[in-house]
Amino acid sequence: MYSQRAVKSSSIWLTFMFLGWSYGSMNQMGKQILYYCTLGGVGVWTLYRLFTLSGKIKSFNKGIALECGLDSSDILALGL
Repeated sequence: MYSQRAVKSSSIWLTFMFLGWSYGSMNQMGKQILYYCTLGGVGVWTLYRLFTLSGKIKSFNKGIALECGLDSSDILALGL
């Protein structure tokens, strides 16, 4: 169940680099709309996202793992 709901880092990075799409993939559609409406915060928000995206992907996947009932040893084995 975890593997179906977790996001793949490579696909998130590709969609972010080419389309600016990252928040929508992690169930934050409101932020994604705001991101587009402000043109990525006129570039500032985009630079911030470049440096924080990997950590956000890991924390999102960790939350999914906890919802699926995985324990801490399983989460460590997944590299989260």
